[in-house]
Amino acid sequence: MISPTHRDVDSREPKKIRLVHKAHSSTQADIWLVSWNGQDCVLRDYSSPRAWCFRLLCRWAVRREVRVHRLLAGVEGIPRLVAVLDTDHYLIEFIEGKPLSTWRKESPGMEIIRRLGEIVDRMHERGVAHGDIRNKNVLITPDGMPYLVDFSTAWWGTSWWRKPLFRFYRLVDRQRLARTKVKFEPSTLSEEERQLVDNPPFYLRLGRFYRHGIYQAMKRKRGQAEEEEEWQ
Repeated sequence: MISPTHRDVDSREPKKIRLVHKAHSSTQADIWLVSWNGQDCVLRDYSSPRAWCFRLLCRWAVRREVRVHRLLAGVEGIPRLVAVLDTDHYLIEFIEGKPLSTWRKESPGMEIIRRLGEIVDRMHERGVAHGDIRNKNVLITPDGMPYLVDFSTAWWGTSWWRKPLFRFYRLVDRQRLARTKVKFEPSTLSEEERQLVDNPPFYLRLGRFYRHGIYQAMKRKRGQAEEEEEWQ
């Protein structure tokens, strides 16, 4: 449970504007654009019906994600935590921007890629690793500021027992950032980043095989099953 001292209590319910992303698994949140206290926010909503074991996992996820946003408070390029509503819902700052994944061939600009690298460095200095810096989790605002979003996989290394996994996730972040540089601004790669791209550790290759092989096959199978249900 999130104690009352860690909640931002307000009697007004957020007014839902539109569904941004619907959960595709029992451990994901529905993500809404909402209006709350006169400002647009993003609501991460874990309240949809699910088995009790997944309910516990989701409430653990809320605590984790809230902790990460608090650890990163004040870091430019990280959406601000607005309010914790209860054990299933919390609000973060709404960022108006386009995912970096929408840039196909052209580069968003060397300055944006440089800023993204600085954000990742500041995040790691706070002892937090994102764990999933894919281009779809980077938003670019109209004025050219990159933001990291979706900290559902993040991990922090503030305790001794957390540090080994933090170091692993930090390496994953660096390798993902290096791949982004290869795509958009290869001239900015350092020698260390080039090595991460050309000769990644075996466990990073294994993770990539899982994501692009097994996981994608599971997604396709789930999508086909949902299509069949719709036609029944």
